[in-house]
Amino acid sequence: MKPWINAVGIAAAIVTHQAPLAQQAAAGGTLPPPAVALVDATGKAFARPLTDTIVLIALGGDITAPASIRPIYDGDGRTASGAATWQSGGSVLFTSSDCTTGASVYSLPTAGVRAAAQVRTAAGIVLYLGATGVTTTVAVRSILYDTGCTPVTIQQNGLLPVVVTVNLSTTYPPPLAFQ
Repeated sequence: MKPWINAVGIAAAIVTHQAPLAQQAAAGGTLPPPAVALVDATGKAFARPLTDTIVLIALGGDITAPASIRPIYDGDGRTASGAATWQSGGSVLFTSSDCTTGASVYSLPTAGVRAAAQVRTAAGIVLYLGATGVTTTVAVRSILYDTGCTPVTIQQNGLLPVVVTVNLSTTYPPPLAFQ
């Protein structure tokens, strides 16, 4: 019995003098950056993965933008190893009839991620990043798709105003790779 009591006492002493094993937050209350980053064709690391097809890009200040990526395929339809590119196929709704002013995007279903859409334009794939907060109803006069601008006249709810646009194709040129 006495050896068991000594063992418990030694174990308690070790536990009370040992540093916590959980990951500590860095100064300022943020976690250290992850070991994996998305790197563009120039070798610049600029984003971290959220899921297998969504990355988070730090745009400066407190703005973090979700962006979608997809595999690059060869002529036979096989995925290229270690290479990705920007995904497009979203839509942006405008209050102007020519897709020039009053841009809005739908909120995303991913919790804690800002509203965003990616559209292929003549200049490349452009990310439209929405504001944070509660969605609103907007009088929409045009919608920008990958195929171009389409005039419409509708009221649409569930939208957030666009606060930042980034040409992903020129700012972070593909191919993209996780490193």
